[in-house]
Amino acid sequence: MVRLFPFEGILYNKDKVKKITEVFTPPYDVISPEEQDNFYEIHDFNYIRLILGKEFPGDSEHNNRYIRAAAFLDGWLRHKILEQDEKPVFYVYEQRFSFNRKKYLRLGFIGLLRLEDMGRGKVFPHENTHPKARLDRLQLMRVTSANLESIFALYSDEKGKINKVLKKFTKRKPIIEVSDNDNVTHSIWRIDRKPSITKIIKEMKDKTIFIADGHHRYEAALRFKNELKTKNTKFSEEEAYNHIMMYFTSLEDKGLLVLPIHRVLRNLVFFDPIRFIEDLSQFFDVKEYKAGKKSAVSVRKKLLHDLEKKGLEKHAFGIYLGKYRYYLLILRDEKIIEEIMEEDKPKAWKNLDVNILLHTIFDRILGIAQQIEDKIVYVKDDEKAVKLVDDEGCQIAFFLNATKIEEITAVASKLEKMPQKSTYFYPKLLSGLVLNKIKHGAKIKL
Repeated sequence: MVRLFPFEGILYNKDKVKKITEVFTPPYDVISPEEQDNFYEIHDFNYIRLILGKEFPGDSEHNNRYIRAAAFLDGWLRHKILEQDEKPVFYVYEQRFSFNRKKYLRLGFIGLLRLEDMGRGKVFPHENTHPKARLDRLQLMRVTSANLESIFALYSDEKGKINKVLKKFTKRKPIIEVSDNDNVTHSIWRIDRKPSITKIIKEMKDKTIFIADGHHRYEAALRFKNELKTKNTKFSEEEAYNHIMMYFTSLEDKGLLVLPIHRVLRNLVFFDPIRFIEDLSQFFDVKEYKAGKKSAVSVRKKLLHDLEKKGLEKHAFGIYLGKYRYYLLILRDEKIIEEIMEEDKPKAWKNLDVNILLHTIFDRILGIAQQIEDKIVYVKDDEKAVKLVDDEGCQIAFFLNATKIEEITAVASKLEKMPQKSTYFYPKLLSGLVLNKIKHGAKIKL
């Protein structure tokens, strides 16, 4: 059973922070070093100081970015830069944005989820995590005792019962409304009426929860809970540290967009583009898209359009080899998937484009599957992928279609994990809108 709870969120105090639009950031794991510097400069109370503090040469066990984050958080609370709400609530979170000249609205809410091991109850992950990233978030949680960013989660609301509750509160004036650098408007409202809170809790209890973004933070929270649990001989599951702040949006929401993440390869030894195209014919029908300097952009757009169209019925990829050489690859025979994939994997996992790319081209043709992390660059932007090949010494850009929502839930439901960077949910949640302070010794129950 999914156990959800309202909570006394901590938000920026608009009476103290006049330029409220300058204190929020994207999630920590999509912030570049240049963006980190900019966020530091833009405002003294920018949230970057909590989620992705700078490292300095003199850092030590007793003075490092985690310790400084805790000091900033305590100081901001003490000076009321951040203020805690007086009673437990859920928070409606709406994002309005445009993509490819089309307008979207995504609606969800933020609450506390009682932690459970992923895949053993109602909470399912879909991506693998990395030890270094898990430890980074765990160290931050240890010193701040806070959920600084929401986990991004999905659930099914086919009849729209929960969204109906959320929409009632969006008729009020939002408590926070800001636009980010991508022109996404983020709005927050409190759900402070007990019948509405009770309705959400009741409707959510039998739902299956799929983690979209935040796998490292969820696993860090589990380990944090287990560390404290070993010291508590009277553990009851109601402890505050056995809960995590989570944003929930429905699988049916029309504003739920998943974008592709392209792959660019570098450091390929003895790579011959002509031989490579010949080798691709083992698995794919190969179509060349001829381009020149003036037509390169329009040809790439045509390739990406055809890739998306073919992807509705076939497994397809686009590639760029430099010197205006574009190609469309279409998997010739579905039987190839069964021949080259691990036998014990479910069909949903085998049918992922990212896995087909890995097993056919990266493994069988290029022979680099075991060293892939040393040779791959992940990019969201097709233009950047091309520039990496043309200007930065990379050798092949692979264009992919986006992973479908139904593919994500099908794989997660089978307790399988996708390869790294299989999904990019857009837009990202804005960090700093609300945080949850974990009070040691406190209990959370209705």
